[in-house]
Amino acid sequence: MPTPDSEATRAPAAPRSFFSRRGVRIAALGLLALLVFAAAPALYWKIWPAGRGVGRECELTSGVRAVCGLNKPEDLLRLGDSDWVITGNMGNDDWASGGFYAVRIGDKAFRAITPELSRPAAPAYPGCPGAPDPKLLSAHGIALRARAQGEHTLYAVNHGGRESIEVFDVRVSTEGPELTWTGCIVLPAEHEANSVAPLPDGGIVVTIPHLPSSSQGAVLRWGPGGGWTEVPGTRFQGDNGILVSPDGTRLYVNEYFNNKVHEVPLGGAATPPRSVELGFHPDNIRFAPDGAILATGHPNYLAVVGLCGFVLKCGIGTEVARIDPATFQAATLFKRGANETFSAGTSAIVVGDELWIGSFVSRSLLIVPLTQRP
Repeated sequence: MPTPDSEATRAPAAPRSFFSRRGVRIAALGLLALLVFAAAPALYWKIWPAGRGVGRECELTSGVRAVCGLNKPEDLLRLGDSDWVITGNMGNDDWASGGFYAVRIGDKAFRAITPELSRPAAPAYPGCPGAPDPKLLSAHGIALRARAQGEHTLYAVNHGGRESIEVFDVRVSTEGPELTWTGCIVLPAEHEANSVAPLPDGGIVVTIPHLPSSSQGAVLRWGPGGGWTEVPGTRFQGDNGILVSPDGTRLYVNEYFNNKVHEVPLGGAATPPRSVELGFHPDNIRFAPDGAILATGHPNYLAVVGLCGFVLKCGIGTEVARIDPATFQAATLFKRGANETFSAGTSAIVVGDELWIGSFVSRSLLIVPLTQRP
């Protein structure tokens, strides 16, 4: 794969949609579903609800509720043990007008976060050309690195204006999280990232769903003072969500198209690779407080995902599975179809006794009591 160190310092390419490859592939499959819809109007209307936040102001059904008004909160994380969850905002279809939200756990109130972008890039990011354009900034996958005294470093996959990982200092004030931009890591030319995770050595790993001129994806690794390298054993069909084990010896990588989550040894670890079949297309993965892995994605056929996600803008179901890290077996934790409030869940985290679920299309996030799962 053409990822020499020098590529990380090249001028960023013109902005391109992240779904330029994945979307075309899925949408092509989705066109096949047109015949199904033409022959079965009842099926069409059953999955039509788009989950774009245009229905009820806030859903409340059987204990399940939605927090409405957030734009495409594709990924989300709790800030330590604080009363705040931070989410991305993927922006519009052209990636403009994105950013971040802070959601208060206690009352579910939220606000958009305006990052401080005036500082120069820190010396740790010598290849960074400067702060992102706030009008173009988007936030796709996000990750947190905990630091001392309750502070964090936030990494965000950005598609607005350039393909990069934007880096922010996070501090929590009485009004909530505050973000200060500290640098960026530009992706190699022609590479588009999906998810990011921090490494114990100060580096990061990112998933590339589709390598240039290839149907396969991979995981790339970046270290301080170095460039990008490919992680061996990570060429899958649609590398998507990613996690690093707490001891830094293993990666967990979602293979979207083949419905699998993989455990991959990292840095020469002797642990053999493992995989688990989920029965749905896994998007993001997160650790639960008990160490289990939560994989969230789409139980629909790829044809339906392509048609509804990129052509007709109709509804896509959501499924969350719990993976036992010891046995690497999976069990369904939550599953439901789309409605007019929420569609296409992408990332789930445990907050107290609730499951919070983000989406790449909805103007809402879903909250499910763990004791009242439908």
